[in-house]
Amino acid sequence: ENVTVPQCRLTHISEYSRSGSWLTLTVPIGFHTSTLPWRVPTAPRLIFAAHLPPNMSLRPFLLAGIAVVVLSSCNQDLDITAPYKENTIVYALLDKDSAIQYVKINKAFLGPDNAFIYAQVPDSTEYQDGQLQAEIQEVMNGTVVNTYALRDTLLPHDPGTFAGPMHKLYYFNAVLDASATYRLEATAKGNHVSAETPIVGEIQPSGTIISPAQPLNFRSVFNTYANQTIKWTSSVNGKRYEISYRFNWDDVVGTDTIPRSFTRSIGTYVANGTGGGENMEAPFQGESFFETVGQLTGDNPAATSRIYRGVDIIWAVAGPDLHLYLQLNSPISGLVEDRPSYTNVANGFGLFTTRRFREIHKAYLGSTTVPELLEGQYTVGLGFVYVY
Repeated sequence: ENVTVPQCRLTHISEYSRSGSWLTLTVPIGFHTSTLPWRVPTAPRLIFAAHLPPNMSLRPFLLAGIAVVVLSSCNQDLDITAPYKENTIVYALLDKDSAIQYVKINKAFLGPDNAFIYAQVPDSTEYQDGQLQAEIQEVMNGTVVNTYALRDTLLPHDPGTFAGPMHKLYYFNAVLDASATYRLEATAKGNHVSAETPIVGEIQPSGTIISPAQPLNFRSVFNTYANQTIKWTSSVNGKRYEISYRFNWDDVVGTDTIPRSFTRSIGTYVANGTGGGENMEAPFQGESFFETVGQLTGDNPAATSRIYRGVDIIWAVAGPDLHLYLQLNSPISGLVEDRPSYTNVANGFGLFTTRRFREIHKAYLGSTTVPELLEGQYTVGLGFVYVY
């Protein structure tokens, strides 16, 4: 059915696409949506062809359409660009074990031209000198005990969509206190934003894994693969624990030894709370370990032998806000594809949060594990040498 509407401007459009002189508009009608093909006209009247849902008459369409279509002055242009407005974007991952803390503060806006062109111009995304004033406040029991002014610096970044090869970061030098809260206060061209985060406390490994002298045993005396258990106690303000290991070796090429390594995830584990003190553990599977070593260490055909240099156990701990952000941005596994947006920056966008790392180096392999590395089913022919 055709509905003729006098000269008007649409004020609520959920989707649109264009083909030649036709725009296909999708607008909400009550609990339904209708597709409206619109031919960009030269006459002073706009003609809409409405495809109605089954069992729906024209009358309710017209009634609901009143709430969607607003009659205004004579203007046949469809403007889908909002008025110019800058938004302040903040990203920071404060780390107790780092002496320098970096904060990324940018601006974002919607313009009429190609966004990829804007991204290549530093002025489009970075604040210029004098446009941004920012500081970090250290807060203890509600009282600001230290204030750190953010200073800017230029650091290289990988080639990509945004202007390079350098980009602007802000930083401050401080030994963070795990019992304090850290608050960002920033004003960018008159727009004030703020955010705060606690600090992840110390990671506490437990069990035999904490002793560097205790060897890793991935082969039992019964000639079967064995597993190790990585144990730890959760940290205060630590919510998400990503456990991985790094395998280290040297490729021997002629008279040269080339240090090599790979890192492989063991798993992700989430604490029940953020108060700390929870007993947590992750299985470190022996057969999977040797299979991975066999797959990832033999990529240099020039190497005549390979020298084992130990294994590092790695904890990467995320604070509660970072955990929630990662959770919301994890791969979609169900039918619902919409993701809720998340930010903890007041009057802006982004993420101001905390993380922490811990590593333990395991130099030795057990007496039954060494032969499996040298000539086991997954690593035979790689020429591994065990020198401990």
